[in-house]
Amino acid sequence: MNNIFSKINNQTKIFAIFLAIFMLLHTSLFAKGKENFRQVEATGRSIILPDNLETSRKRALEDALYVAALKGGADINGFSSISSNTIINDQSVVRATNSVIDFKILSETQDKEFLIINISAIVGDELSKINCKNRPLNITLLKGIFRFDSNVETKLGRYLPIWYNQIYEIISSIPNINITNHKDKSVEQITQSSINRSFNYKALINGLPKIQSGDYSIVPKLFLTKINQENDFLNYLLKVTYEIYKGQKLELIRSRSYDLPIKYQFSSKFQFILNISTANIDNIDKIVREHMNNVTNDFLKEITCMPLEGKLSVNDEKLIVNLGRNQGIKQRQIGLVKGINIKNSMLNNSSVIVHTDNIFDNYSTLLPLNNDVKLTTLNNLIVKFVE
Repeated sequence: MNNIFSKINNQTKIFAIFLAIFMLLHTSLFAKGKENFRQVEATGRSIILPDNLETSRKRALEDALYVAALKGGADINGFSSISSNTIINDQSVVRATNSVIDFKILSETQDKEFLIINISAIVGDELSKINCKNRPLNITLLKGIFRFDSNVETKLGRYLPIWYNQIYEIISSIPNINITNHKDKSVEQITQSSINRSFNYKALINGLPKIQSGDYSIVPKLFLTKINQENDFLNYLLKVTYEIYKGQKLELIRSRSYDLPIKYQFSSKFQFILNISTANIDNIDKIVREHMNNVTNDFLKEITCMPLEGKLSVNDEKLIVNLGRNQGIKQRQIGLVKGINIKNSMLNNSSVIVHTDNIFDNYSTLLPLNNDVKLTTLNNLIVKFVE
C-alpha cells in the first residue's frame, strides 16, 4: 500500500514540476508578445537543392521569418501522458502571437549541404501598438459659436457666453498642450484667405494663424435648447460640440457632441411656486463647468490617442514626413507605411517599415528598414507611427 501511495506521490510531483515549467514558459513567452514593435535578428536554414537553389533560398527565408515571429512572442499549448513515473508522450503546439511586419536580408551563406540566411525583422501586433502616450499637441483655438433658443429663460441665456469663454480657458489650462489663441478668426475666414486675394491681403495685415501640417485646430460650439417637460418640470439641454481640424488645409477629422440635461424650473401659473422651484443658478453654473471640464479632457485624450500620421514626400533623394519634434516625433521611432507592392516579398501584406533619421521642428527625414525599397514608391503615401 505504501508503495502505491509513493508512486502516486512521485507521479504527482513529476506532473507538478512539468506544469510549473510549462506555465513559466507560457507566461514569459506570452508576455513578450504584449510588447511594442521590436527589431529582432533571426537565422533560417534549408537543405541545398543543387538543381533548384531558388527554392532552397525561399525555404531558408521562410524558416528565418518564422523564427523572427516566435521571437516576437508565442503561445504554447500541449499535454503529456505519464506512466510509471515516466513521460511517455509529450505533445505541444507553438504559435507565434506576433507577425513580421517588414524585414531585410543581412547575409546569405552556404555551409556544406545547408543554405543559411540571416535577417533583421520588425515584429509586433499593429492593432494594439498605436501611439497612445502623452505626446504634445499643438492646437489653434478658432472662432466657434454659441446660441440659445428664444424660449430659453433669460437668466440661463445670459450664462451661455460665459460658458463659451470658459471652454477656451479649460483647453488652455490642460498640460502638454501648446495653445495658439485665434478665437477671433473662423475656419471660413482662413479658408477664404487662400482663395480670395483681396481677402488674403486683409488677413495678412491682421495676422493669420501659422498652422503646421501635423497640428490641430479646434472649433467649440455651444447650444442651449428647451426640451420636453418631464413631471411638469421645465428642462433644458446644453449641447457642447467640438470640431477638430488637422493641418494647414483645415481638414475636418472629427466632431464630438456631449449633452447635459438641465432641470431648471417647475411649470406653474403661480409665481410663488415658480420662485421656490427654480434651480439655483450658481449650482447650475458649477454643474456646467464640471461637465465642460470633463468632456474637454476626454475629447483631447481621444485626440492624443489618435495615430500619429503624416504624409510622405521625396525631395532631393530624401524621404520626408511633415511631422517633427513639435508634433512628438522621437529618434529612431518606427513608422508603418501601407499601399506599396514589394516584388519577391515573402510577406502577405504590403507594408514597409521606416524609422526616423533626422528630426527637425516640423518635419523629419526617414529611412526604410529594407534598403531595396525605392524611395519614389513611397511618395505621397501615409505613414502611421507607433511607439
